[in-house]
Amino acid sequence: MSAGRRGDFDELEEDPLADTAERPDEEEEEDGEDLIGDNMAADYEDRPELDQYDPSLVDDGSVHEPLTVEQRLAAERAMDNRDRRRLRSEPGTPGFPMSSSGMSDAGSGPETPGSEGRAKRRRMARSGATPSEFGDADDLFDDDKDVPAYEYDLAHEKLEETLSKGLGIDARLERKIRLSFQQFLLKFKLEGQTEPRYPDMLRKMAEEDHRHLDINFGHLQQWSAQLVMWIAEHPARILPILNETLLAEAARKFGTYKSLVDTEETELRAAIHSFPVREPIRELSTRHLDRLVSVTGVVTKRTKVFNEVKRLLLRCAKCNFLTAPFDVEADKELKPGSCVECQSKGPWRVDRVKTLYRNHQRITIQESPSTVEPGKMPRSKEVILTGDQVDSVRPGDELQLTGIYRCLYDAATNARTCFPVYKTEIAAVHLHRKGDVKLIELTEDKVQQINDLRRDPNLRERIICSMAPSIYGMKHVKTAIALSMMGGQQKVTAGKHRIRGDINTLIVGDPGLAKSQFLKYIEQTFPRAVYTTGKGASAVGLTAAVTRDENGDWGLEGGAMVLADDGMCLIDEFDKMNDNDRTSLHEAMEQQTISVSKAGIVATLKARCSVVAVANPSEGRYDPQRTFAQNVNLTDPILSRFDILAVLRDESDPVQDERLADHVLCSHIRSHPDANGDDKAVRPKLEQLASHVEPLDQELLKYYIIYARQKIHPKIADIDKDKLANFYADLRAEAFRSGGQAMTARHVDSIVRLAEANARLELREHVLPKDLNNAIAVMLESFIQSQKHQVAEELRKRFSRYVTQATPVVDQLSILLERLLKDKLELLKNSRPAAAAPPDLSEAKVEVAELVRATEQHDISLDEVHAFMRSPVFARTFRVVDTSIVYNV
Repeated sequence: MSAGRRGDFDELEEDPLADTAERPDEEEEEDGEDLIGDNMAADYEDRPELDQYDPSLVDDGSVHEPLTVEQRLAAERAMDNRDRRRLRSEPGTPGFPMSSSGMSDAGSGPETPGSEGRAKRRRMARSGATPSEFGDADDLFDDDKDVPAYEYDLAHEKLEETLSKGLGIDARLERKIRLSFQQFLLKFKLEGQTEPRYPDMLRKMAEEDHRHLDINFGHLQQWSAQLVMWIAEHPARILPILNETLLAEAARKFGTYKSLVDTEETELRAAIHSFPVREPIRELSTRHLDRLVSVTGVVTKRTKVFNEVKRLLLRCAKCNFLTAPFDVEADKELKPGSCVECQSKGPWRVDRVKTLYRNHQRITIQESPSTVEPGKMPRSKEVILTGDQVDSVRPGDELQLTGIYRCLYDAATNARTCFPVYKTEIAAVHLHRKGDVKLIELTEDKVQQINDLRRDPNLRERIICSMAPSIYGMKHVKTAIALSMMGGQQKVTAGKHRIRGDINTLIVGDPGLAKSQFLKYIEQTFPRAVYTTGKGASAVGLTAAVTRDENGDWGLEGGAMVLADDGMCLIDEFDKMNDNDRTSLHEAMEQQTISVSKAGIVATLKARCSVVAVANPSEGRYDPQRTFAQNVNLTDPILSRFDILAVLRDESDPVQDERLADHVLCSHIRSHPDANGDDKAVRPKLEQLASHVEPLDQELLKYYIIYARQKIHPKIADIDKDKLANFYADLRAEAFRSGGQAMTARHVDSIVRLAEANARLELREHVLPKDLNNAIAVMLESFIQSQKHQVAEELRKRFSRYVTQATPVVDQLSILLERLLKDKLELLKNSRPAAAAPPDLSEAKVEVAELVRATEQHDISLDEVHAFMRSPVFARTFRVVDTSIVYNV
């Protein structure tokens, strides 16, 4: 070899660590094989046994149709793109894409095009990657070019045969998968839409600096059935390819992600969701190993966040030389080998600065209690969260989880069982939290339906009637439940004191009045609700417990109120709880925090939830001759933390009893499993009237509550402060005089919260005077119901000025007429012998003149009485016969 030629190669030797394949070896050039020798003719002798060809691969006699102009242009475009990629990956002499970069005239300095190629090859050599990972992978996505479909068609590819032989995915197929997924991100359109779906989602991901892109499995299935089959069957091999492709596409369009490419970071994640096959946790078995699974459960435990080594870099302890990076995997053995610089086999030390880490967290997901079969314990499974998934869920969240079900070698289990046993876990791919009001997204159609309801003048009554529509009557309880679901607006004062916005409700009543059914209705309707019973719950079960994990470390486990954070906690049999357990709720119900100081752990947990509790009277039935405190064995500190007290009494009323029986019978007919269309159309007599208030559809009601809590934040501006102050002063003075419910300063906050909830009930941003009137009416009714019967009647008259302002005149007259008819019915019953049949409802009559005299005592004008008798409310319950008013039966 000439000296000049040798000098040219010397100029290329700028990096002593470059791959030996790039350096010309002089000794091999001088002592190479002699191609011209005595045996040269032997290379051209006939060998019939090797001259065998597959007839299907030989195309001699077939005649091809001429190419169309479009096909020719597509072929030329494909060849031009191929040549352009080769020029970019191996720059050299123009027009000769396969020429060596070292032979170009630009020299071999650090800025030459060849130096970039050598840097890529050095990264490949260090990581042991194929050229498609760091070379051609980035070059696929230089522009939004229109790639023909045949270039990324995977229908005829055979991945299973390759993997069954123990081989990996070859570079050709990997490039095709990358190209198919890249074109999916650029081109996929939903049916009926003209714009691609995922470019906007990529832009939103970059704006919010997220590290994952949510991709619908059904969309991928429409794009490439073969690709989604591989994702479902071999997610551990396919998903990393999709992640790298997503990172390359995001880095090409947005500078936010270019730094990730420069650091060889591949944390951008293709989060596949809506996997159609959903499995219960207890049915996960060996047939699901290493496959994509979708499970539903409740998070019960969460560890702290750890730093997991993703790519390890070692330095030789003798010469301090940095080795090639090692991708750390659970099933991959780490063998550093020998040092390239000093040929030493160790020792090694970790370069903690250049080593790549990622966030790592373990959670435990358990079967939802409602899905567990009777007599069986709920099963749980460990889930691994990485990257931006950590701390995205908390104990109590109900998850729809998509992940890879995999097995790991567990030394502790093997030592315990004395035979090989593998532990299973789920590596999370996508998480969806259910029940979080803040995260639920409403469609435009739902928002439009909700906004249409704003114009309904009877909206408040319709929502209250929609609460537990299968339960007859009990408007006061339904109003309390509706206000608790809506809630008020929480505030933080100047002194950092937090004022809760959640409304607590206590329901006390006789047996058989559907108190527990109200709680079950809330559990099914409200997005995030936790149901528990007082007898089966302890103090730590309601608040928080300190437990020891399998490693012997102490940890916190949240109770029912912690799990119900930003939701509602429903407590049945509240009176059956121990006093010590009830005492633990004091802080949780007012400050909405739970402080723990045990086993060296000092922490404060959030418990921002509304409490709806149900209790039975201490003597079995509620005695109206006794005060509320005497009927219920609850202390004043716990009672003062409830904003609303609702008392249910089982009283004999012929009119209401007949309507109740009709309502229950029709409900049984409609709810029968074999009911036909006619049966489901059966309605009680009261609902058949034209004046009946039609409740909302239950599905729409759920979205209405979510929309109100997300979007509506009422403000208090122009309200009658003097009226509120006078009402509180009068009510507090009456409480000290007559007993009953203790009125404290907390109840002023309660009235404000109830006023805000009334405004939110009608989707208003400002609290109006009528909202304050309704709040005062609810508070007054709670206070009156806690008094003795004689005192309650006196209080109704004394505070009637507050109630009349809050209650419409039509409702006042309806209540007054109901009372007059009941008195007439009672007189008829007492005037007859004991053995005689009870009087019929139609026999009770009230003269119109008698109604007018009664209304004058309540300061109601005659015009208002005439308007009432022409109203739908009157026609629904009463009718006029001659000069008398009777029940409409």
